[in-house]
Amino acid sequence: MAHHGSSGHTPIRKFAAKLLVRRIQKIQKDGKQLEDLSARARHRLRIRIKKVRYAARFFESLFNSRGQRKRLAQLEKHSKRLQDALGAVNDYLAHREMALDAALNAPPHNRRARAFASGVLVGREDQAARPLLRAARKRVSRLRAL
Repeated sequence: MAHHGSSGHTPIRKFAAKLLVRRIQKIQKDGKQLEDLSARARHRLRIRIKKVRYAARFFESLFNSRGQRKRLAQLEKHSKRLQDALGAVNDYLAHREMALDAALNAPPHNRRARAFASGVLVGREDQAARPLLRAARKRVSRLRAL
């Protein structure tokens, strides 16, 4: 690789910054419609976020300016929080599904389980995931590239 000027790292730094910008833009695009994403799309988004987080940590050593290192540390911190927020959404929905399954398959004389199941089917329980998704969506906008 050709060296530019006295610091031979300019190309790799540019590459790192471009890569992060591209990945963050993709996350932000998907994150804007977070509430409408399928479970599979949310999972893909989580993987993308994890990649950004690891890339931020990996590239930190390439940057010598304190400002850039600080921004990378911030990026890593926010992507970790976003990952956790999406994890909370997934856990909530998985637990809800298990509870619904248990309630639907409960013996007929178990009124409480049946009542829970019909309540869930009416869709009221679904609203509880909304604040979790909204919180995650707000975190998306905090991701910043270099």
